[in-house]
Amino acid sequence: MENAMPIYSHNPFDATKFPLLVLDVEQQICRPENEGFRVFHWHEEVQFVYILKGIVHFRIYDDEVDLKAGDGMFINQAALHQIMEKEDCHYHSYIVPIRMFSFFSGSIMEERDVMAVVKHPSFTCFPMRSGDGRCRQALEALQKLDSLYFKKEVVKCSEYRISIQLARVWLELISILPEFPKSMPVLGHERIRRLISFVHQNYDKDISLKDIAGAANISQTECQRCFRTYVQCSPYQYLMRYRLEQSAVMLKSLNRTITEIAVNVGFNSVSAYIKYFKKFYGVTPSKFRHNKF
Repeated sequence: MENAMPIYSHNPFDATKFPLLVLDVEQQICRPENEGFRVFHWHEEVQFVYILKGIVHFRIYDDEVDLKAGDGMFINQAALHQIMEKEDCHYHSYIVPIRMFSFFSGSIMEERDVMAVVKHPSFTCFPMRSGDGRCRQALEALQKLDSLYFKKEVVKCSEYRISIQLARVWLELISILPEFPKSMPVLGHERIRRLISFVHQNYDKDISLKDIAGAANISQTECQRCFRTYVQCSPYQYLMRYRLEQSAVMLKSLNRTITEIAVNVGFNSVSAYIKYFKKFYGVTPSKFRHNKF
């Protein structure tokens, strides 16, 4: 692998003139569809999540947090994470390229107030609870951003207004962050990113535990320990689950046969694929395709 940190979930708007990506998630449906939805992933952007309804479960590396309606979460750049529904919920995710906070390249804000935060080796996330008085202004700014972005009527200069409010959210966040201690990168974080990236890039091939461990230049035993620590399953279980999740996307979006999809996600036997799919989703691939889940 290349020495650069691998990135899995990409922002389709990154190269556009307004690179903000906003995801509306309700009843386990993500609009627009996003490759990082419900799976462990990371991205180059930072992420703000505002919860409108229910309870949302966050897992950032080996840390787990539950947040409710009115709460918010900040997830730092390159932090491996997964967002799942703990209770019927509705939330919005703002996936923001860090350059949107810097005003211009080379600014003092970029150096002191942006890069020092997003590049800190051990800062991964910051939950904002509505019951915590310190977070009141940050949550108010996030709620105002949410209302502005999802405003039904057309607003003049909307991108300008959203950009200003994003800067306000960032300012309120960094104003309440604790002072960061000097620390080294967490080795396990880098390892699990490399391991999972390898699975995401090669799930359709016949890969072994040895192959996965080799992606991070570690032993098979250490590979298994990393997965157990950060993902709470074995490398094989993660591989199987990811294959099934990718097949579910294909079943809904591609006009391919069950056999073709089974082969495309790495199964050598269509009967084995159907067996594992039914065990994981509770229905056969065919029923899953023709029903709304």
